[in-house]
Amino acid sequence: MAMRDWRRVALEMLTGLVFARDPGCPLCGRPGFPGHLCRACMEMLAELGRGMVVCEKCGRFCPGLREGSLCRECVEEPPPYIKARAVAPYEGQLREALHQFKFFGRKELAGPFGEVMAALAAAFFPLRPAGVVVPVPLPERRERERGFNQAALLAGVIGDILRLPVFKRALVRTRETPSQATLSRGQRQANLCGAFAAGEDSSAVAGRNVLLVDDVYTTGATASECSGALLAAGAGAVYVVTLATGIEIQSKGPPPAPAEEQMGKAHTGAADCRSCE
Repeated sequence: MAMRDWRRVALEMLTGLVFARDPGCPLCGRPGFPGHLCRACMEMLAELGRGMVVCEKCGRFCPGLREGSLCRECVEEPPPYIKARAVAPYEGQLREALHQFKFFGRKELAGPFGEVMAALAAAFFPLRPAGVVVPVPLPERRERERGFNQAALLAGVIGDILRLPVFKRALVRTRETPSQATLSRGQRQANLCGAFAAGEDSSAVAGRNVLLVDDVYTTGATASECSGALLAAGAGAVYVVTLATGIEIQSKGPPPAPAEEQMGKAHTGAADCRSCE
């Protein structure tokens, strides 16, 4: 996409988010199929991550990482899930779109966002025929204030598209936790340690591949804690899909080995929650 086209599409997307028009693309407002992203907005999402390699394990975009390798954080402290993937980096217009979705009540964005997440999950994860979908639960107070759980809305769309059952109560919060927005990686881990447990629907995950759904993957603390709780409840394996994820700048030093040499170090059970020690 040429730079001039990029700027034009970005402006139209931001205008469509603030001054929503219906029918048309829910992001930029272009005429088309109501409730679905137009081609230009799909290209915009692809452009955000173009040229960046993702970590084979956590799926974060890592400039400078070798294709098929794990980032240093996944090598040093492997997450308990099998693999995580996100549609695009949490940058630019996607960040603004997510803010509109979560904080300004644009619940209709769950449809188009869930569509692209479902396509991603179907391409990367072995979920058929017996997989299940589980959203990350919000703290009760935050869900009451917001009026909805964005992860549950996304999970519902994904489940409908992939024809997989959704169990919104397979996970529960065991305690209220402060917002993660301003916390460092270590603070996030400590904040969430032991904050999730198996819920009343947890028997539904026993022996099955679970697709864990959230809107954003930042440091991975939430995904790891939830995955550990699901595995402790008997899940066969956990895969994670989000709409957005961070960009992880790798520190200088020898490049990590390819993923196949590193996967043997990964946890296969519940997370050990080292930050609680």
